[in-house]
Amino acid sequence: MDAGPEDESRGSSGSGGLTTILAIVVGIGVLAGGWWLSREQQLTIIVVSLDTTRPDHLSAYGYDRETTPTLARLAREGTRFTSARSTTSWTLPSHMSLFTGLPPDLHNVTIDFQTLDLGRPTMGEIFSDAGFRTTGVYSAPYVHDRFGFARGMDLYESATRNPMVYDLPPERMSDPQLMSQLELNSHREVTSRRLRDRATHVLTKRRAYPKTFLFLHFFDPHYDYLPPAAQRAAFTDPRYRGPVDGLEVLGRPESIHPGMAPADRAQLMGLYDAEIRFVDDSLADVVAAVEESGRLGSTIVVVTGDHGEEFFEDGRIGHRMTLREEVLRVPLIVWGPGLVPEGRVVEDDVALYDVLPTLMDYAGLEPDDRIYGRSLRPLIEGGSLPPRPTTAALTFLHRDGPEYYTRHDACVYDGMKYVRRLRVPWSPEDPTRIDNVPDLASAEIEVYDLEADPGERENLISKRGQDPRVEGIIRTFEAEQARQESALRTFRPEGSPTDGHVPQDFDDVLRQMKMMGYLEDIGAASPPQAGPPGQDG
Repeated sequence: MDAGPEDESRGSSGSGGLTTILAIVVGIGVLAGGWWLSREQQLTIIVVSLDTTRPDHLSAYGYDRETTPTLARLAREGTRFTSARSTTSWTLPSHMSLFTGLPPDLHNVTIDFQTLDLGRPTMGEIFSDAGFRTTGVYSAPYVHDRFGFARGMDLYESATRNPMVYDLPPERMSDPQLMSQLELNSHREVTSRRLRDRATHVLTKRRAYPKTFLFLHFFDPHYDYLPPAAQRAAFTDPRYRGPVDGLEVLGRPESIHPGMAPADRAQLMGLYDAEIRFVDDSLADVVAAVEESGRLGSTIVVVTGDHGEEFFEDGRIGHRMTLREEVLRVPLIVWGPGLVPEGRVVEDDVALYDVLPTLMDYAGLEPDDRIYGRSLRPLIEGGSLPPRPTTAALTFLHRDGPEYYTRHDACVYDGMKYVRRLRVPWSPEDPTRIDNVPDLASAEIEVYDLEADPGERENLISKRGQDPRVEGIIRTFEAEQARQESALRTFRPEGSPTDGHVPQDFDDVLRQMKMMGYLEDIGAASPPQAGPPGQDG
């Protein structure tokens, strides 16, 4: 455990007066803010994850409503990435990529009943081993410690007042009424203030640690949309008397659907924007705590997201259904006065799995062969990196039986996007095994020019053989897939922990997901023009 400033400032018991004077001077330097310590010795790292947050709804990214004045300030005073993408479209595997620096095929936590293999190091373990005091605060079931997120954390705690579904012992997870109530609590409980209070306590407590790592997961932008009164009043029409109240966003197709009235849609968007502003206001207090604690000059804050949200751009609302840009694009802002250049905007394609190696670089840690991402520090500091594709994957469960699931893959490179969907046979006898050989004959392929067609409307696959860009992105995807498969062979899995929550058959899988609200009327493998709500996450 690191010594706090008080321990560092105690005088030496040596015999020389000069030694005593030097000890006092060094102690004063530490108490005054760490002037005598190197960046590696005195460093605070704060990682903020904004759940279900689309960058095009942030004023920090040019949105015309002032949803994020705090993030706008951090972007002005730091570095903003305009083309950051998640590794999937739901919470569990995307956060696992954030925590491990790995795409989904390498961390292998892609569905509800999987947990992280012990051979893959986590963010908490890496910084704990480097002498950091590590704390994590989360606010949703899919960032629960049962999946492996707490490994290496000195403290990993929930910001909710009520227990979550994964807090239950296995025998109680068969109680539908209890599961439904806990899931309802997870969607409706407001948690940002508790996260703010926990963060400010860590940052301002008297016994501060020279090396501090803090992870904060803000869930409030996720439905249900129940912003506090002040933010609600700022972003919604007080005269509105329609059916949209922010509750059961996926469960009320009679009032929330592609053809909903303009006033209803405006209300829905206003509630979502108000939730984002509420989180931004809470972040303002966290930033103030950094300033008041004397940590400026030795603090790096990274703000990112786990996935976005579809709002009927292609007929659906929600996430965990596709790998469209609406769910893959995430914010990424790096702020650190004295450490990070001001006002930089980076347009290079980067991935969520690049965050961890970037922070390791700033902490002076050696690269780890078990991490696939790469440090973005050269881009932050005005240099360059060789272009590299970003990839995403989604394991899509179908509620009509375990004969197959749909595997979605996406790859973005040089303005082009490749999407592939494959059916994968799934055995009813062993539903927890999802690594079966896919049916290549079932492949559905899409190729888009994101610069000319950001809405992904014109599938260019029909121009294969005519447009060299189509063949190019296909080769890029295949090469990247081979590169990841090669990387996977370097791992030495030690086995995944289990806590008894793993379902035993397909019916149990569906029952647990449905009770948690994650398996309602899900869409088809092929994106429909208009469809029902989908899985949650």
